[in-house]
Amino acid sequence: MFKKSKRVLLLSVIFILSVSCTAHSVTRYEFLSNLLTARGLDWSESEEAQYNDAGGFILNSGYVTDDVDKLDGNVTRREVLRWCIQSLGLTFEADLLSDYPLPFEDVKNLTQFERGCLVVATNMNPPLFNNYDDKFRGNDALTQNEAKAVYDRIRSASMNLTLDMVRNPLKGLRVFIHREGVPTGMPSWRVYVTGLPNKASADDTKRVLKTQGYDVNVIYSSGTFGFRTQKIEEFNQVRRMLAYAKLRKLKARLVPSMTNTNMRIVPKFWVMLVIDPSYWKIKPIASYLGPNHLSPLSVINSENEAGASINAGFFAVTKGGQGYPIGALKIAGRLISEAYENRGCLGWNDNDEAVFAVASEELNSWFDMSNIIQAGPLLIEEGIPSMHEESFNSSLISARHPRSAVGLTNKGEWVFLAVDGRNGMHSSGATISELTEIMRAKDIVYALNLDGGGSTEIIINGKIYNMPSDGYERNISYALGAVSR
Repeated sequence: MFKKSKRVLLLSVIFILSVSCTAHSVTRYEFLSNLLTARGLDWSESEEAQYNDAGGFILNSGYVTDDVDKLDGNVTRREVLRWCIQSLGLTFEADLLSDYPLPFEDVKNLTQFERGCLVVATNMNPPLFNNYDDKFRGNDALTQNEAKAVYDRIRSASMNLTLDMVRNPLKGLRVFIHREGVPTGMPSWRVYVTGLPNKASADDTKRVLKTQGYDVNVIYSSGTFGFRTQKIEEFNQVRRMLAYAKLRKLKARLVPSMTNTNMRIVPKFWVMLVIDPSYWKIKPIASYLGPNHLSPLSVINSENEAGASINAGFFAVTKGGQGYPIGALKIAGRLISEAYENRGCLGWNDNDEAVFAVASEELNSWFDMSNIIQAGPLLIEEGIPSMHEESFNSSLISARHPRSAVGLTNKGEWVFLAVDGRNGMHSSGATISELTEIMRAKDIVYALNLDGGGSTEIIINGKIYNMPSDGYERNISYALGAVSR
């Protein structure tokens, strides 16, 4: 009798604890609804009527890109992690940093993307979670108290998010990764899919997709064919396209299009590589077929066995698809293209003696340098912002675009800088003035603006460290490479 009573009492305690834990957990629906509010995102009356609830709206907007089942089930910490990082527009950063070390014992069961999300969440300011110990507890249900702390951090991050990371991928290479700001508008989406073997296959796929309501254009990148959708407003249609690509083992990439509603808070992302000349020699690099043969930077980088590379000067494309440099290009003493008058140039030799100058007849004496590239405008001369606009149009100078630049620090280190742009979820780009200030803040005393826009790309240790604005690698004429000494 005593044993039976004790058992009943024990079962009662377990039941009470179970009810208590359930009462203090948060459902997926509740979390998604509050996440939309914490992000400060507005939705119209028509959208409210269409989706009935904030949770459904945030899923179909694409701010949360996961497929979410059982909205009435308890949300886990790993789900919260993914959804917060996605809603803040930090998906690219999570992918980029997924191999970064983590201070937790229990991360083996996380996906590679979740590892990257956790890296971002622990290094962003403000950090996403409270009270870290040596375990992340990703499969635990989120409690009400934890949820309140997350909402507070999301509100704070929506106003003033920063992320700064430093990496040393190879000896003599130091990488600074910077992200600030968040998206504030509602995105539409383009899906870029590559991996089809030939144009005939791409054309057939285009016809099939048209019968399913998708309008796509055939593209060619990095030796494979694929397609790009027109803008898609409903993210459920994007999910179907991603499922289509996954089923056929094709590579898919999302590129959002949006106008940020709060122009004081715009996302900005840049990568800066600082190169020690004791270990690395800087040289212009092109396809083994020459700069007239347009190639993706990844191909140029690989063919030249470069430890790192960035796209370089401006180039034009002939009707036949051939490229040719615009302005001066000299590689290892061989002049390939003549200088363009009154535009910024960089010349240097194997001893890392360099000249940053505007090309003119008076400066032709420095053309004895073994390497020369030309782009413009000059950004910094002797530590002072250059005032030369070099007859470029106002859009190139004053509008925000993806940007690439090369410079020298006051210690004689080379610097490659890539600023992403034309992507309202990830990075809005930089003006020439903003580009200059980024470099001056890192003690760069000479700097030259390079070709930008869809050409902006930086590769370090074989990995693309930025998001090209076209959604895929653009074919370019030539680049700057860091080659081991």
